[in-house]
Amino acid sequence: MNRPDTASRASLRAPEEPLQAAAGPFIADHDDQSITHRAYVQIRAGLISCRLKPGSRLKISQLQRDLGISQAAAREGLSRLAAEGLVTIERNSGFRAGPLSVDGYRELADACLTIELPVLRSSIANGDIAWEGALLSAYHISSRVLAQVGDDEFSMDAYVRQREGFYRLLFARCDNQWLLHAWAQLYAQQMRYRHTFRELARYEQGLHEDYRRFLDAVIDHRVEEALDLWRENHDKVVAFIEANLEHPPAEARRKARRRSGEDQATA
Repeated sequence: MNRPDTASRASLRAPEEPLQAAAGPFIADHDDQSITHRAYVQIRAGLISCRLKPGSRLKISQLQRDLGISQAAAREGLSRLAAEGLVTIERNSGFRAGPLSVDGYRELADACLTIELPVLRSSIANGDIAWEGALLSAYHISSRVLAQVGDDEFSMDAYVRQREGFYRLLFARCDNQWLLHAWAQLYAQQMRYRHTFRELARYEQGLHEDYRRFLDAVIDHRVEEALDLWRENHDKVVAFIEANLEHPPAEARRKARRRSGEDQATA
């Protein structure tokens, strides 16, 4: 099979841009494609970060105002995201952000792992010295960002972006573009769950040695050991997320009770 071209690989090495309001002059009609892509990228980031709340109705007029895009671009971006499963389309109701639930999460996680194993095997087999160096650098930055995660949204966003960037680089040498495409869609769905749990960042801080052993195996091209360690770490993270879905952390429960009390007081 032919190796993917440079442009294809480059697209895997950086996460999408964060959700942000657009600014600047009106763009001419011949740039409609780039406007639509910008709408897609910004809405996708909002869905993955859960700034656009799971299950909420996505009003095109609201997105137009918030992101500084046209209604046509917003509608096209939402249609693309519906094809990826991040958005649902309801008859006579328009678009909604895809829901999150405990049910089905294990199936999603297992599907992601099923794709990741052959992708990882291929990437390690095709990895060269430049890839190994880039991977070590990305891991170092990711570790530092992870250690700085606090209660603010900025550090949380940085953690999520850096984590995705590391994964994309890890898999960038895979020579099967179909597998990479499938992984990107499944990972986006998983990131929606992870972004709702600030506790996950703190939990992953305790997995530093596990990740380090995995990275050493990757750099040394010990493929089977790397795959085994990947499975182990996957199972730990999935179990943690499932536990938080079923039994939210005490802080989350306190906030929920506090919001409930405020609602009753204003009723």
